[in-house]
Amino acid sequence: MKNRSVILVFNIFLIIGLLFLGGALFIYFHVHSFKASAVKTTGVVEDLLSKSGGSSASSSHTTTYKPVIRYTDNAGATHHYVSNFSSNPPAYKVGESVDVYFDPKHPDDPTLGGWSEYFGAMVLGALGFVFSMVGGIAQVVTRLRRSGAESLKQKGQLVQADLVGVEINPYVMVNRIHPYVIRCAWKDPLTGITHSFKSGNVWSDPSAVLAQQKKLDVYIDGNNPKKYYVDIAFLD
Repeated sequence: MKNRSVILVFNIFLIIGLLFLGGALFIYFHVHSFKASAVKTTGVVEDLLSKSGGSSASSSHTTTYKPVIRYTDNAGATHHYVSNFSSNPPAYKVGESVDVYFDPKHPDDPTLGGWSEYFGAMVLGALGFVFSMVGGIAQVVTRLRRSGAESLKQKGQLVQADLVGVEINPYVMVNRIHPYVIRCAWKDPLTGITHSFKSGNVWSDPSAVLAQQKKLDVYIDGNNPKKYYVDIAFLD
């Protein structure tokens, strides 16, 4: 896996997250708009229908409950509505009063008051938030690192660091793959202090490419060698 592939993965995360957020907003405003123009009445929970979930091959089954609502339209006709939303514990109790919104032209297709009608928006919103955060943070970190690297390449001090070795970065994983990092060191001839450096993540083992290489270009901040950039552009 190359760095560009990893960036593409995070870009896809961001796009999916934004689509989920867009879907959540669409559902929210659709329900909100419908309620604003619909007729409101009060219904009563007449029954709770049980629904079994889980795999038939599994011994564990989850039973959820969805309410059956009885309500009356403007013409005095009685209607029964079975909610699409089921949960455990039940969201409603038998005999409980529930706000019901319906279009006078289609009284058999109502929307219930409360949060259950926004459940789809909440699920999409939560997923969108997670995906957007992962993709967005990756974008910000990547741009900050690029900006810092360009600044050091333009204004920093170039030193030749000795190659120390290649190791796996156990703290990062994308698609079940851990990246590699390259370690190198440079001894300041003025102070005699040896500074250790670590490259950014490399998504394919660079050992073969580095077999004949003993030095790496490192750009450091002359006032603070802890700010540095290991140039591994030759691996792209």
